[in-house]
Amino acid sequence: MMQYQYARRGFTLIELLVVVLIIGILAAVAVPQYQKAVEKAAAAEALPILDSMYKAAQAYYLANGDWPAKFEQLDIELPWMGTKKWRNSFVMRDTRSNEKWSLQIYQESGYGFGIFLGRISGKYAGTGFGRNQDGQLVCVEKISQGYVFDGDPGNYCIKLFNANTEPSSYSNGRYYNMP
Repeated sequence: MMQYQYARRGFTLIELLVVVLIIGILAAVAVPQYQKAVEKAAAAEALPILDSMYKAAQAYYLANGDWPAKFEQLDIELPWMGTKKWRNSFVMRDTRSNEKWSLQIYQESGYGFGIFLGRISGKYAGTGFGRNQDGQLVCVEKISQGYVFDGDPGNYCIKLFNANTEPSSYSNGRYYNMP
């Protein structure tokens, strides 16, 4: 009896579906990790600006005996010229922003001084960082007064930046001490 042999060309529908399923699973895992890596990179670019502004504010304090209320008082140039406010509050004395970040000077009589750097666009809008007059770096997830973070508590500060797990809660947000 004669056997027929034929050359197999192409893939079966099942094989193609399995490949598409595998690619879908890999994409579902990879995309969130990619977004986290992009946000960490954006923060890594912005945090040195916060640190420079804080050091300039310290120099101003040492020279004048008081904390600055305006960026113009600092001996440093800030290229951001926008005025979008990350936090809307009477204690925010001055604001500079670009398309992603808002940098603000906080000054309240009896409560102290701080500089905050907050996200004003993207998935993580309403989050940011700050330094108080003692220099402590905090990560912030805002819940009111301006841009609001709508993610789960700790989703930005703890999961992305390994902040402590016990936030200090204020009326405008959750503040996590950074390591």
